[in-house]
Amino acid sequence: MVKRRLIRVLLGVVATAVGAVLLILLLLLAPVVSEPNFLARKGELVASEVTAESPLADGRLVEVSLLSSSGLAVELALRIPHHPLPHRPLLVLLGGQETGRAAAEIIPSTYGVVVAALSYPFGTVPHRDGLELTLALGRIQRGILDTPSAVLLALDYLLAHPDLAPQRVELAGISFGAYLAAVPAALDQRVERVWLIHGSGDPAAVLESGLRKRIPSDTLRRGVASLLAAVASAHHLSPEQWVARVAPRPLVVINATDDTALPPEAVRVLHQALVYPYEVLWTPGDHVHPKRPETIHAITRLLFERMEANRLDSSDVH
Repeated sequence: MVKRRLIRVLLGVVATAVGAVLLILLLLLAPVVSEPNFLARKGELVASEVTAESPLADGRLVEVSLLSSSGLAVELALRIPHHPLPHRPLLVLLGGQETGRAAAEIIPSTYGVVVAALSYPFGTVPHRDGLELTLALGRIQRGILDTPSAVLLALDYLLAHPDLAPQRVELAGISFGAYLAAVPAALDQRVERVWLIHGSGDPAAVLESGLRKRIPSDTLRRGVASLLAAVASAHHLSPEQWVARVAPRPLVVINATDDTALPPEAVRVLHQALVYPYEVLWTPGDHVHPKRPETIHAITRLLFERMEANRLDSSDVH
């Protein structure tokens, strides 16, 4: 009798736990079932505020907060050189997930290009605390879905800014940003060239690779990676689904020759989805990281030299 009662109690606990897990999955997956309306979420710019300003050796750094009629809030940093290039080219930058708008400061030099770096709407990701990370999944999901709209809103602000007046706009996504940058670029024709730097396609494969040390079971690891990719709306945002829509504007993909963060098959997925005009370039060494200044130097030098060469080519035409 006691044994049967104990079994019933244990089965009840298991059923409750399974039900709770299914409810959480339903709550996380429900927002990503339908295609997001990025333009509606962008809304109209209703407020902008300069929250900080500081001098730099080659210019000044201005931090700005934006607010949309949809309620979307965007934080960005503007790095404005003392001596901007003619035609005042503008680079909008989506950096690593933890870097955000600080990417504007990490760049060693902008070579006369105005740089606007955005923070991600999801804020800080608690990587080292499993429970805290689980509780933050909803916020992270909403922030990922809001990122393309945040870029579109930032473009509205930047192109109307009287002190900037850029005659050319380029958009670069670096590392995590490379997974999202193709979406606003495809939606906004004001972006004249797109850079996807140290990114790939197939986010589920990238997540599975990153979980290899934590989850030894291949089946379980693939399942967890696929679930996380679905929660992050990879089926709506993954770059291999958007890069063709950037054409006929040029797109440049830069990957690392010895990238330990991205499996080669995921990089190939992105490369195979490209539509002309595009270029695939390579930087030596490993994946970009703030602790690898030589990689940052190689990327920024390549990026800004190409922007300068494009300006000179355009000047020759006219």
